[in-house]
Amino acid sequence: MIKVVARLTLLLTVIYSASSSSQDMRWEAGVGLVGVNLPLYPGSSQDAAYLIPFPYLRLESKYLDFDQGIEGKLFSSNKVRFSLSGGLGVPVNSADSSARAGMPDLDLVLQLGPSLDVIFDKRSQGAREFRLELPVRLAVATDFSSTRNTGWLFEPRLVYESKRKHKAGWAYEYTAGVRFATDKYHGYYYNVDPQFATPTRSAYSASGGYSGLFTDLIASWRKRSLIYFAWVRYQYLGGVQYEDSPLFEDKNYWFLGIGVNWIYAESL
Repeated sequence: MIKVVARLTLLLTVIYSASSSSQDMRWEAGVGLVGVNLPLYPGSSQDAAYLIPFPYLRLESKYLDFDQGIEGKLFSSNKVRFSLSGGLGVPVNSADSSARAGMPDLDLVLQLGPSLDVIFDKRSQGAREFRLELPVRLAVATDFSSTRNTGWLFEPRLVYESKRKHKAGWAYEYTAGVRFATDKYHGYYYNVDPQFATPTRSAYSASGGYSGLFTDLIASWRKRSLIYFAWVRYQYLGGVQYEDSPLFEDKNYWFLGIGVNWIYAESL
């Protein structure tokens, strides 16, 4: 995890350095600390807790927004927007998982792809927005020395977002959606190759299809140079395509995170 944070820090530093010289961008830079608790992977019965320092970077420009995620504004109108959508899956040391004991570790999984966003309602000059997002993402597993294609995801979802109108105050985003994924993506997490089968862990090969329901609530409150935030994600995995995998143990997935950002520099 430390190596992952270090390399992500380097990536964001490069983005910040490239963007800070641009006259048509607004930006904020800082550092943050977040504590998270989540299952080792969706469907795992074992949790892991992390306390993670990270760089904070927020960009607003004509073609790119970087805040809670990366939004590349490929095309935008009052009703339709084409953007870039991203996500990730945390790395897992299989020695920490009783279900995966003796199996290969899971690398960091990065997801990136286009999204068609249909805007149903926008108020207060864009400070509040209700929309349908239709992202399609390619997933790639990496240990930063090599990469591996791990399939595709499709995550249609409804989003209600309320931004801060001023520097201080509340902002929040609520999301509810459904996930579908290819057999390659499901297989990365839930396949059991014959050489890793045991008397209590049968060989298994996942197929593509339904991958679960999810809902997110992200809220933040800012006062001066400090932003306090909390993030809750719940996934219901009943009836998923990989439900018969011996690595699937729990239908309920909870992700909890709480943290703070300190902003030490910003554009005028």
